[in-house]
This record gives sequence, C-alpha cells and structure tokens, in this order.
Amino acid sequence: MKKQSISQSRKFKYGSVAVLFTAAVIAAIVVLNVVATALTQKFSLYVDMTSEDLYSISEACDTMIDDLVADHADDVVPLHYEILFCAPFDTLENTQTTKMIYNFARKLEAAYPDLISVDYIDIITYPTLAEQYTTTTAATVKTTDVIVRSTNTDGFRKYSQEAFFVTAESDGSIFAFNGELKFVSAFLQLAGEYNPVAVFLSGHGEANASAMQVLYDAAGFEVMILDLQKGNDELAPGELPEYAKVLIINNPLFDYIGANEDGLVNEIAVIDDFLEIKDDGTSGNLMVFMNADSAGKLPELETYLLEWGIQFGEATLKDNASSSSVDGQTIIATLATEGLGASLHKTLRELPSVPLTIVKNACPIYQVFTDRDGRHVSSVLTTTKSAEAYPSDGEGDPVRGQFDLMTVVQEMRYVNNEECVSYVLACGSADFGNSTYMAQRQYGNSDILFSAMNAFGKDNVPINIKFKVLDDIGLSISTEQANGWTIAIVAIVPIAMLIWGTYVYIRRKHL
Repeated sequence: MKKQSISQSRKFKYGSVAVLFTAAVIAAIVVLNVVATALTQKFSLYVDMTSEDLYSISEACDTMIDDLVADHADDVVPLHYEILFCAPFDTLENTQTTKMIYNFARKLEAAYPDLISVDYIDIITYPTLAEQYTTTTAATVKTTDVIVRSTNTDGFRKYSQEAFFVTAESDGSIFAFNGELKFVSAFLQLAGEYNPVAVFLSGHGEANASAMQVLYDAAGFEVMILDLQKGNDELAPGELPEYAKVLIINNPLFDYIGANEDGLVNEIAVIDDFLEIKDDGTSGNLMVFMNADSAGKLPELETYLLEWGIQFGEATLKDNASSSSVDGQTIIATLATEGLGASLHKTLRELPSVPLTIVKNACPIYQVFTDRDGRHVSSVLTTTKSAEAYPSDGEGDPVRGQFDLMTVVQEMRYVNNEECVSYVLACGSADFGNSTYMAQRQYGNSDILFSAMNAFGKDNVPINIKFKVLDDIGLSISTEQANGWTIAIVAIVPIAMLIWGTYVYIRRKHL
C-alpha cells in the first residue's frame, strides 16, 4: 500500500513537472517569437531569397554610400540623413508598395546607423508638421510621401510613393522597385555633390520624351520642360536655370530660331552660350535625337550642329545583318570599341552577356570632321558594314556601308591649368529613349544614357544602381539550398526534441 502510494506520488510529481516543463517551453517559444519578430523589424533581419534581391542593399548602392561617407569624413558637422514617413509605421504595412519602401529604408538604417535614421511624422494628427516640407503655397504633403532630410543642413527632398517605382508607359502598372537609386540620389543631392537640372526644350513640335524624363528624374536630375520663347514663372524668355547641366532636343518638327529682326529669342545663340566653356570652367551639354522625318528640314539647328562636326543624314537606315525586325529598321547597334564614344558603354561591353542596344527608325549621322578647334568627334553606336541608307525623297539608290547611329563630340579647353569639357551627343533615332527600351533590363539603351549623364553632370551619378523588377517576387533558391532548408525544418528540430526526450526518459527511469 505504501509502495503504491509512493509510486502514485512519483507519477504525480513527475507528471506535474512534465506539464510545467511543457508549459514553460510553449511560453518560451511564444516569448522568443515575439522578441525575434521585434528584433527582425527593428534591425531588418530578413533573409532575401527573391530572384531580384528586392529586400537587399546591392553592392553598387553600398559602394556609392561608402564613397559618399569617405568624401565627407572630414566635415566639421557629420553627414546624417533622416528618412521621414508621413504616416505611423504600423499603417505602412497596409499596402505592398509602402511596405517595400519602408522595409528598404530600415535596411539602410541598419546598415548605416551613424548616417541614416528612420522616423515618421503624423500629418493627420499634427498637420502643421507638414508645412516645413512644402516648397510652394499650393504644394501639399500626402500620407504616402517620403521625405529625405539632411539633419546638418536642413535641406530636404520630398518624394511621392510612385517615385520609388518604375511604371509601364502602356498601362501605368508598377513593374520595378527603384528605391535604391532614389534614396542614393537624394543623399548625393543633399550633400551638395549633385544638384543638376535636365532641360527638355519645347515649342517646336518635339516628340514625347516622358521615358527619358523618368530616367533623368530617377538619376537625381530635376527635370524641366522649357520653351525658350516663353520662359516660365521663374525664368524670362531665353533664360536657362542656374543649375542646368544638359539640354535635350527630341525630334523637333520645326526649326529653332536663330538671329532675327522680329524681337524673338535667338534660340541658337542661347544654346551656343550654354555650351561654351566659361572662364570659371563651367559649361553645359546637349543631347539631340532626330530621325529621317526631321533631318534636312531644320536649317538653323542643323547648321549649328555642323560646327560641332555632326550632320544628320536625310536617309532611312536598314541593317538586315543586325536587326530584330523583318524590314531591317529595328537595328541592333554595334558598340564602338575605340575612342571617347566607346567609354560610354565600356562597363556594358565588359558584362558576360552584353544586353542589346536598339536603335529604331534611324537616320545616319555623318562626322563632318574628326578633330577641329578643340572639338573631337567619336562614334558611340554604329551599324554593321552591310547597312544601307535609303534616301528620304525616294530618289536614287541606297548607299551601302557602316554608319553612325550615335555620335558624341567633346570640346576641351584649359581654364586655370585645369581640363574643362562640354559635350554634344547626337542620336539618329527619336525612338532610342522610348519606354520599350528604357524600362526593360534586356536592353542597353538606358545604361548608355546613364553613362552620358555621368559625363555631362560632371558629378557623382548613381549610374550603376539598377531597378529591381517585380514580375517575379517568389523565392529563388537552388535545389541544394531548398534541401538544406528542408533538412533544417523537417529533421533537425525533431531530432533535437528526440535527443532531449531520450535524455529526460533515461533520467526519469533511474530515479
């Protein structure tokens, strides 16, 4: 009777211990889960297994930020940025887009805690907090806006949610995340390293250049559309913005106005003065996109370009040896390998698989000279040697040969013993910068324009930071990795529990 009582007492004792142990383990798991979740959110402790590394900081982004920090290591006031969201953090989880921006901002904060901090302002509860981030009386701050502020200068950049993504021009749908480039561009601008304006000239029936404008905006340029005859609220007719770095002319239907007695702005003189290298070493740059529809019909502009060694041919190019279309007019460009022009796509050519650069509906560009008066002309993109140029008027036989599709001219002079340059880039296609080729990663068009921006801006431009396509946000892991995770989840945990259970059983059996 006594033995039975002792046995029951032991069962009760160890049974109680087992229940308490089980409850303790469950409680510990819950607490560990809460702590791990909190730490993950605070320090962005995520493992990114998406094919595009959507939630990771790229090597190019890291390099740009590291260089920025190094450039300002000796500043009296340390460089520091505050990324401000205009709504409480918990509301940012409501949509995939705001969540993606927020998570990446936290990634930056975790990687660079001394340089970057993330916070929010509740503009719904405290609307006056938004007033300091409006640049005009008509401007407003939305709850989806993101503000990047330099805490040592109080300068800021305000971006809409849409600015962090790339959208398809066809239907406006979001297909890529561009947050890395947008944040890094803001950091560079606020550090005073990069504050350029890209001016798209208008008033002559220019073709739509929205895709190129998006590209310039993504690279950190302020984009302005300007009619030189009219000016705008801040600029008088014929005046250009102070920080203008490049003028873009995209396939005008009507000529630019030169010297005249009608009181109109001499637009050619404005462009020429902008490109001139000044005594302080400053100068501007020019991009001209034109196809056979305009070539030969703009005497003032084309005569001026002759001074830079550039002539747009009055012909349509076909290159059946290197084309992605039956008619031979969608030309897969040949990348120059020598000279200044080759430097614009050197990085592109060194890739294991070089993306195609497409030049569609092109006219030839002729080099009037190679070197003259400090101006050096160089091929950037060409056709193959078997291309044919068909005269626009339909008269005469096609001319066979290798033609320039894109040409760059560099003017150089020395100011105070320092080398100063200005550039003119000419492309024989108004379709070179359209959304089809700008937004898709398999084409090299945007890379070449980014490189040109780097040269034209004469500043630190984040040209190597690419957007991340959202088409496939599923996990992208190898079979080996998948097997590893399977073993970890399915086998290791049960084995650990089995070992622990065996240990407990043996201890209990010998008591």
